[in-house]
Amino acid sequence: MYLFPGHHVTITKNSTFSMNHLSLKEKLISYFLFLGLGAIVITSFYSFYSTRNALMTRTFDQLTSLRLAKQNQVERFFQDRVKDITLLSHSNEIIELIHSLEKGKTQDDRMMSAYLKKFSVFHSNFDCIFFLGNEEHYLSVCTGDSVASLESLKNIPASVKASLPSMDPGIILHDIVLDEKSGIPRMYISTPVFGRGRIAIGSVVMEIRLKTINEIMLSKYPNPGFGETGETYLVGSDFLMRSSSRFIPNSVLRTMVKTEPVINAFQGKDFPIISRDYRNIPVLSSSGKISIPGPKWVILAEIEREEAIVPVIKIRNNLILLSTLISLLFIIAVFLISKMITRPIVSLKYAAVKVGQGNYDINLPVTTHDEIGALTRAFNLMSSQIKEKTEDLKYEKILRLRTVIDAEEAERLRLSREIHDGIGQSLIALKLKLESLLYIDEKLIKENIIMLKEQFDVTVDEVRRISNNLMPSVLQVFGITVALRNLCKDTENQASLVVEYSVTGDPEKINPKIKTYLYRIAQEAINNAVRHAEATKIEMKLSVEDDLIGFTIRDNGKGFVRIKNTTEKGNGLHNMRERVSLLHGNLIIKSAPGKGTSITIKIPVF
Repeated sequence: MYLFPGHHVTITKNSTFSMNHLSLKEKLISYFLFLGLGAIVITSFYSFYSTRNALMTRTFDQLTSLRLAKQNQVERFFQDRVKDITLLSHSNEIIELIHSLEKGKTQDDRMMSAYLKKFSVFHSNFDCIFFLGNEEHYLSVCTGDSVASLESLKNIPASVKASLPSMDPGIILHDIVLDEKSGIPRMYISTPVFGRGRIAIGSVVMEIRLKTINEIMLSKYPNPGFGETGETYLVGSDFLMRSSSRFIPNSVLRTMVKTEPVINAFQGKDFPIISRDYRNIPVLSSSGKISIPGPKWVILAEIEREEAIVPVIKIRNNLILLSTLISLLFIIAVFLISKMITRPIVSLKYAAVKVGQGNYDINLPVTTHDEIGALTRAFNLMSSQIKEKTEDLKYEKILRLRTVIDAEEAERLRLSREIHDGIGQSLIALKLKLESLLYIDEKLIKENIIMLKEQFDVTVDEVRRISNNLMPSVLQVFGITVALRNLCKDTENQASLVVEYSVTGDPEKINPKIKTYLYRIAQEAINNAVRHAEATKIEMKLSVEDDLIGFTIRDNGKGFVRIKNTTEKGNGLHNMRERVSLLHGNLIIKSAPGKGTSITIKIPVF
């Protein structure tokens, strides 16, 4: 599996992989990438969804704004048509025309020009105007592209004519219907015409020009950027279209629109939603009721969802591109920063390896003043201190080796002197005595043999003494207490001085190694007091507690001056210090000229 440049890790079935197997650089890169790319992804998703929601909200607001604008236009249009028919029905010329129709009179040119002049004011919003008397007399006036004859009255459906009240003073706005003969959708508005005494003498019926309504619905004003799929249209209570569709020809009263926005609008719910339109295409829709007298209509403003989210898709693509570029730059920056951070640490690692191999002549450059710089300075100091300590240890090792050799040579010299001066001389004397027996009288042989026996006993005692000095058997047989007491008595007998010995606790629980070391330390201290201090009295105290051994040796000799941080002169004190160190104890030497010397030892009980 490939992880990073120059780093390969093979994961077998019986092995596991974790972050612990990665180097510091790879860990930093992994952590940075995880946190950084995670933050970029989260920010991108948040930005995308926030922007998408904002754009969808803006689109819904635009749809609602467009729907309200179209709704106001439609409502104003019908309000104006109500005003038009009201003005026409109250005109003296029209009242006079209806009277003439009731009397069955034929209109003269003056009368015709009068109501034609009246109609010219309204012809842009009406296709035909019908003047009806109460006795089935009627007159119609139509635009140029409509049927301009009396037969045009037959285009008024029977249901509309039946609904015209003879005495009702109100204005009726009739819903759109299909013409029975032509199949053309038509819409009428009617009102009675009253004569003197508020008596209804006829009616005026005006055919509203649906082309004008369709122009209102299909125009993109006031939102020219509404897109290619945006449309507004009207739907009646029977869920049939009341205005033309942009996509389906001849859709009025022929296209069923029983969609969720239409149902919501009839129920008084005018919030925008995403649903499917009459073509079963997902759209963003805003719907609401039309407030006009008579027909129950709703108006819808819709745009296909695919077109509405085009800006969202563009933003998504831009975010992906921008996130990719930022991620690439971030990865490059992470590699550079990780390399910059880990370079001095890697240098420290290789330097530590060299130090471990014994190369202490290392001084890394300090390039920063942060923790890594402090670590580098501490490493350089450590390296120099290790070098100094190593040199000191080498010197101390040489010194110890020299001390051991000197001690061995001194011990050989002492043994040589003792054997030469003691045993050697005794053996030579015994040899001479034995040789003299050849030349003496027989009567004196027995006396000389007795003298030889006494000299042999002295020689045997001397050999035993030398043997005890090498490894006292009394220490192994009778213990440390007896061995130290015998050492003190021998010293008194040989050196003619006073040695006081005391012991507290149970020294026999001390392990044999500590016993031997204590005995050698006592030998060294007594030897120094006798040979160098010129002491006349020595005090030796041994105390054994539960976890600590105390051993003190004092003399009243001439003492000496100790200089701090210097090695003791001679092998005696140095040997004592080495032995105490091997026992993990503590040795304190106090001495001053004319005040004797005090040696105090504290050793833990193992």
